[in-house]
Formats: sequence, C-alpha cells, structure tokens
Amino acid sequence: MQVNMFIGLLIDIVIVALLKAFTRRRRPNSEHDKLDFGPDKYSFPSGHASRTAFITFFFLNLHPVSMFLWPPLLAWSTAVCLSRLIMERHHLLDIICGVLLGIVEGLLMALIWCEQETATSLLSYITDEKVEGGEYHV
Repeated sequence: MQVNMFIGLLIDIVIVALLKAFTRRRRPNSEHDKLDFGPDKYSFPSGHASRTAFITFFFLNLHPVSMFLWPPLLAWSTAVCLSRLIMERHHLLDIICGVLLGIVEGLLMALIWCEQETATSLLSYITDEKVEGGEYHV
C-alpha cells in the first residue's frame, strides 16, 4: 500500500511540475506575494488540490478505509482546496483541474497497482536490502 501511495505521489509531483512549466499561468493577485517565496510562481494546476484528490481517491477506492473515516477525509480535501482559493494562491479553474488530475492519477494507479509481493521485491531492489527467506549468492 505504501509503495503505491509513494508512486502515485511521485507521478503527481512530476505531472504538476510539467504542467506548471508548460502553462506558466501566474498566481492571482501577485502583489500580495512580495515577501512570499516558494518553489514556483505558477498556479495551474493546483498541486495541493491534485494531491488531496489523489489521497482521497486512494483511501476511498484503491485501499478502502472504514466509512467512518470518509467524512473527515472528504472534509480535509475540501478544506485544502478552499484554503487555496481563500489565500488567493489559485484561480477556481486551477483547483478544479487539480482535483480532476488527482482523480485521473488515482485511476492510473488502479491500472499499475503493485501487490504486496511485488512492492516488497521492488523495495528490496531499490534499497539493496535482503528479503527474509531469500538466498543470495555473490
């Protein structure tokens, strides 16, 4: 589960960075941002919205959690998206496209989902750690 979440978030970061570099849409009301600095000056799409939508999709559909956790999860996602508008960091279209992007990334992760055994093998390959019960010949 953690490997799939990590892969999905990496995909999101790359896609959002590429879209921001390609579209170069300025943030709204940039006069307020004289003392504010960050990784980018561009607003389309909202990375916060895409990541919260992906995480929400992940826990509602790909790795379902208890229905009791749905309201706080949806409230958190909505609050993050609204905060981007209230703070004047994004236009409404940036938020909408970010949410849609997060959902599409969730659907993509459903297609390339790694099962537990595959994830363990992948992690042991990347970290060069031995898997329990494995034989290693040098």
